[in-house]
Amino acid sequence: MNASASAMTRDVEIQSKIRKVSTFGRYARVVCSVIYGFGVVACAGMLLMGIVGLFLPGLHGPMSDSGLSPQQKLWALSISGVVMGLGLAAVYQLYRLFGNLAAGAIYTAENVVRVRRVGFLWLLSAIFGVLIPVVWTGLIALGLVEASDPPKEIWFSWSDSLASFMSAGLILLVSWVMDVGLYEKDHAEALRRDADLVI
Repeated sequence: MNASASAMTRDVEIQSKIRKVSTFGRYARVVCSVIYGFGVVACAGMLLMGIVGLFLPGLHGPMSDSGLSPQQKLWALSISGVVMGLGLAAVYQLYRLFGNLAAGAIYTAENVVRVRRVGFLWLLSAIFGVLIPVVWTGLIALGLVEASDPPKEIWFSWSDSLASFMSAGLILLVSWVMDVGLYEKDHAEALRRDADLVI
């Protein structure tokens, strides 16, 4: 009787925690949708104003007063667009992940994939940040831009780069731990089913 009561108490606690995770998932999904929508509008607006500024330099817009040549502005806008695109892709994966949590699907293979994709996108963004000075040097060597330091919009930072690599590593580690845990859970459930069949 005590064992049965303890099991029932444990089930109640688990269901309570699942409801809390689902509630958190709903709120987090709303936040991600707002961030994603704002990010898409901001990215589109920045790129549009930047392109308009290239052809109509009298208008004020992103990098209008930066002293960059039109070629430098074009490449700076392209690189900024890629970086923002990677960020938006990561937010979209989080949006889908929190949608699963809101629906009560917590410990699933799809969630492992979503977390892993966020980690890879973060890692790709970190690698891209390291490659920016190399790409800029290559553009100068090819004569596509005038010789100068990279514009501040794509300036390389050791501290930001290190933080990005560490964040990507932690996210990938979490996805790996989730994957192993999910495998162990499925394996334990399979053994339990086999034992029930034998009985």
